[in-house]
Amino acid sequence: MRPRTIFIRQSRWNADGEGMILSTARAGAEAGSVNEDVSPLEWGGGLPFDDGRAGAKFGVAVLANDLFDKISTQEQSQGVLCVFALPSLDSRSGSRPVTGSSVMVLDRIEDPNNLGVIMRTMEAFGSKTLIMTKGTVDVFNPKVVRCSMGAVVRGSIEVMQVESASELRSLLRGFRIFATSLAGGRSCVSSSDLSRCVTGRDAFVLGNEARGVSPEVLAVADDIVRIPMVPGVDSLNVSVAAGIVLHAALPAAGKMPS
Repeated sequence: MRPRTIFIRQSRWNADGEGMILSTARAGAEAGSVNEDVSPLEWGGGLPFDDGRAGAKFGVAVLANDLFDKISTQEQSQGVLCVFALPSLDSRSGSRPVTGSSVMVLDRIEDPNNLGVIMRTMEAFGSKTLIMTKGTVDVFNPKVVRCSMGAVVRGSIEVMQVESASELRSLLRGFRIFATSLAGGRSCVSSSDLSRCVTGRDAFVLGNEARGVSPEVLAVADDIVRIPMVPGVDSLNVSVAAGIVLHAALPAAGKMPS
């Protein structure tokens, strides 16, 4: 997660100093070692030219408090903004096979907070592939990035996009597709029984917050998953449902953490 550029609010820089900021950045360099000859830019100076090379050293810019506050999306910011290289997003139609034992499919999820939390949950439970249907919120939305706690930029989750249910079915050839639904229906599986039904190559579909999984996507699913709830409660937040389903499928995949 090595940043390309770090913007620091002047009050934070004055309080913490150069040593803490740069040592923290170096310690978090998951993509490799950070060049040790980096020095902060002088006040009022320009940013270093970024030629896009993976090994290029990062720059540090201290911004006046008012300017920093204008570009920050947070009312109560920690005073540090980092710019990362944009990961590639695979928008293809089946140019490479889907890998891994657990795939998450999001059908028209609109809330960026939900998408970010789902990606964070996927990392926790070892799900390596995310497929989004047309109409799902942008994976690089600032709220998605923030709520994912780094899952978007770490690169441990492969992100794909599909335009139609038929494209999704083709992409998931060889996978058993479980779609979540409140209504139940054909081949309905309770989440408590999910570990006995997964095959080791499974995809789990979650739908729009208000409308659920679309009829078109529901039609290409092999089974329906229903999460039992007490009477009087008619739904769960979609990110909570994703955590329940992924955790329920862990034992059969041999991934249950200690």
